[in-house]
Amino acid sequence: MSLPTPPTVAWLEWGPDAFSRAQAEGKPMLLSISASWCHGCAVMDTVSYGDRRVAALIAADLVPVRVDADRRPDVNARYNLDGWPTTVLLTPSGEMLSGTTYLPPDGLLSMLDEVTRAYQSGRTALDQRADAVAAARRARPRALPLAVDPDLSAPDWLADLIVREVDAEYGGFGADGKFLHIAALTAGVRHHARTPTPGLGDALVRTLDALAGGGIRDGIDGGFFRYVASREWMRPHTEKMLEDQAGMIRLFLEAGPVFDRPDWIEVALETIAFVHQTLADSAEGRFFASQAADEDFYRLPSAALRRTSTPPRVDRTLFTDWTAQAASVWIAAGDRLGDTALSELGGRALDRAVVASYRPGEGLAHWVDGRAGVRGLLTDQVYAARALLDVHDATANPTWSMMAEELMRTAVRTLWDERAGGFFDRPATGPDALGMLADPLKPLAANCVAATVLARLARLTGDTDLQQRALDTLRGQTTGYRAQGLFGAPYVLAVLEMFGE
Repeated sequence: MSLPTPPTVAWLEWGPDAFSRAQAEGKPMLLSISASWCHGCAVMDTVSYGDRRVAALIAADLVPVRVDADRRPDVNARYNLDGWPTTVLLTPSGEMLSGTTYLPPDGLLSMLDEVTRAYQSGRTALDQRADAVAAARRARPRALPLAVDPDLSAPDWLADLIVREVDAEYGGFGADGKFLHIAALTAGVRHHARTPTPGLGDALVRTLDALAGGGIRDGIDGGFFRYVASREWMRPHTEKMLEDQAGMIRLFLEAGPVFDRPDWIEVALETIAFVHQTLADSAEGRFFASQAADEDFYRLPSAALRRTSTPPRVDRTLFTDWTAQAASVWIAAGDRLGDTALSELGGRALDRAVVASYRPGEGLAHWVDGRAGVRGLLTDQVYAARALLDVHDATANPTWSMMAEELMRTAVRTLWDERAGGFFDRPATGPDALGMLADPLKPLAANCVAATVLARLARLTGDTDLQQRALDTLRGQTTGYRAQGLFGAPYVLAVLEMFGE
């Protein structure tokens, strides 16, 4: 006798329908933020959301919403609770009631039951409190930091921070686990190339050697994992992201000549080969988003054994910002290595992404996968504009720079903060500007890239307004970047590019 199939969760997309249903039914919303590459997300889907008791409670008492973190970075930026999967209970207006990351079935059932009972018995008070919190958050004053100049000491600050925080024994940063820290290391290499500093140089060499030889790099198939869970560069979380591969290729290509390390150039070449094999279609001229985590596959100790196993799934979605970042790196790599095929692939992939996702007056969509989704995010406009300028610099074809200017002028029109300068990450209005998506958010990295793009466009066009906006955008990040520690490095990269000479 076969057992009955357990019920599944009928997930809704983030949007007006889900919020309207929650309001009409007087139920909390269950927001699950997942990712196609995330092993823990897949486990929770199977084990926790596949539990009959959990699915039944959700169907009866909640409005479930599923968001892919890569496809909706705007939702992820506001609701993520420091990891994937993120599990959040919301009021029908989108304010947080409770939340955490991964939960096994019993823990998830307990949290859902506790919150739904509390909401059923005290909905009016909880809704009023949520509305008051949202109103206070949105009433915070913003002022243009006219008296704040760009911090030209930022490269020295980052160099000192790298020297202080580097793991003197194993390289990298952190005692319990280590990330790639691409922006910080790239900024450190560029600063050291201009102002050689022994302490900084030693920290960079130790860390890049650890990245090249440790468990965060796949020594068989190539490519870099996102994270390792130990100080000794062991126990990798085995997802591989296009964005990370592009950043690591640029880092090792730049660092190799600075430190006279041809073996680091080989690391970059092997990573390029991995991307071509797994995360790109050179014939079509496109890059893919990611390859999922699979610890069992990566435990296989040889290429021969791996060839007998099914490789981890590849998310073939075209993400505009990640494609643009890869395109910039492939163009630079082609120039550094004298390989025109690399530059041509970068240009074709960028052209494909822009053509597939652009809509006049509305900018670029964030992803394309049969259809185009969520349009007008800052990240797509600025990274694509930067890559378009890179192609212009390589070809002297004004068509590319004209498109870059169009994207940035669209961003100024739709995302510029008239009160405080700089760019919001997404339009504050629109059918899906619900819950905390209606709150202004000015991300450090995207604004720093925007500042450099505006400055490049100002030099090309002679437009003083673009130059002023470039300075105002960077000023808007000056007072906060140091509080982010190594993650404040995008500001340093912008300072080096705009003022380094």
